Amino acid sequence: NVAIPGTGVPLSLFSRSSVATLGVIVIIYPIVALLGAIRGAAGSEPSLGKSFASLLLRPTDWFSLWRLNCRLAALHFLRTKDKGYLLEDKWRFLQRAKEEGIPVTPWLDDAMMVVKHKNEEGGLGFYRYKNVTAGGNWIIQPSLRNHSTIRKLLPTNAPLSTFRVLTASTHGLEGLPRRRSGTSNATTGKEQVGGGRTNNESKAKQRKKNTSSTVKTLTVVWRAGRSGAATDHNSVLFDVQQDSGKILRGTTNQHWYQLGGSKILTTSWTQDLRYLHHPDTGVAVTGKVLPEIKKILDVAERAHSELVPGVPLVGWDVAMTEKHGILLLEGNFSCNFFMGTVDYDWYYKFCDDFYRALW
Repeated sequence: NVAIPGTGVPLSLFSRSSVATLGVIVIIYPIVALLGAIRGAAGSEPSLGKSFASLLLRPTDWFSLWRLNCRLAALHFLRTKDKGYLLEDKWRFLQRAKEEGIPVTPWLDDAMMVVKHKNEEGGLGFYRYKNVTAGGNWIIQPSLRNHSTIRKLLPTNAPLSTFRVLTASTHGLEGLPRRRSGTSNATTGKEQVGGGRTNNESKAKQRKKNTSSTVKTLTVVWRAGRSGAATDHNSVLFDVQQDSGKILRGTTNQHWYQLGGSKILTTSWTQDLRYLHHPDTGVAVTGKVLPEIKKILDVAERAHSELVPGVPLVGWDVAMTEKHGILLLEGNFSCNFFMGTVDYDWYYKFCDDFYRALW
């Protein structure tokens, strides 16, 4: 459901064969990068040549970074078979997190849930869902309400609007047979903590201490849901400062989801929109401060270090709820930055270390 903005052509069409995929990478993508450079898509580059090189070899658009993260996750699992990836199963994740005392969304234990339309008859409008707790495929949960801190910034009918906290862990570099000496330390800027303790409890505590020292938050984005939307996938993406909790400018990635021939002339190639207010209400968002930012980051970093320390990157969906406080909804292992601020020097070094160790 994604297209290069301004083309309207779903990229999934080119992934149906290796030949088509190779053709896109070798032929189409350089052309798109050149056209983007001509249109000034790189922005900060002073010349056409540098702009073209930046888009071709060092793209920072939302989709390219997402694909880079996806490739890293796929290659890492292929080489290591890290069991942390099992927690992509949302039910396994919820159970494991609850065992570790990490706050997650509550669920109902009823074996079956029945939903009926108030007017339809003859068996129409009748739906039955078997709960995962009873061997079914559905996680049945109560609806959650946004906390008043953020609810006042949203339309009254906005969906649950979560924070995407993307964390990175260098713990997975340890023990890789082809890892370059000192790679992990170079990325984290810390030496790995050793220990001569012999009892299992001390070793477990030391292991948790070691893994927590290798986890770092890369970006935080608040997805402010749009009026009437079912989920915050339709939202304005507001960047958030990690240290202060200050909400910065907002933008959107919706121009990547415009499909069909009619979108060729109507879709912007780049996203130059900058939101300071919520577009559905006019309420000022940029400049507001989230006093709970440390708790939001802590729950994500703790989940990464305790649940999936070997997985390189995880995008956590964190909710601020009225009744339950701060909760984790799920972890996304093929994650993206949602247009947030990223320390690219650190991130590229992190990716380079992993790719060299895994390839």
